[in-house]
Amino acid sequence: MIKKINHAPKRIRTIEDLKNIDALIIPGGESSTMGKLMKTYGFIEALKNADLPILGTCAGMVLLSKGTGKEQPLLELMDITINRNAYGSQKYSFESELELNGIKINAVFIRAPTVDKILSDEVEIIAKEGGNIVGVKQGKYMAIAFHPELSEEGYKFYEYFLNEVVKND
Repeated sequence: MIKKINHAPKRIRTIEDLKNIDALIIPGGESSTMGKLMKTYGFIEALKNADLPILGTCAGMVLLSKGTGKEQPLLELMDITINRNAYGSQKYSFESELELNGIKINAVFIRAPTVDKILSDEVEIIAKEGGNIVGVKQGKYMAIAFHPELSEEGYKFYEYFLNEVVKND
């Protein structure tokens, strides 16, 4: 998707790799395992000190939050708490059309979290699904509960992140 919007993606494998990027996308996956690995390899402290725009999708949203009600390593960069797997197990995955500031996107939700609480006036809600908050922005951080990479028009969301967060940083 990043190539589709004429940018060069780069895999981040070491803390040193963070020095050569303009922004970071933390993808979906298993947030507990991702957090443990980030802690083991020093990424939590490195990212807290990096002053880098970050987009978290699904598990990435969880990792950016201040809490989940479960003991797990988190970046704690956004003033939100999360309800992990708010929509249930993987068999309850679904798609829903969302609008983000005029951009329509078919959002794919897989074991998706929702924002449980907003802890600061600095957090802006950018997307809701039903009554649930599924997208937020705070300064140079953006977090969403869905997987734009699984939608044909998902590239629109990455353009939105670049225009709203990265270019304004």
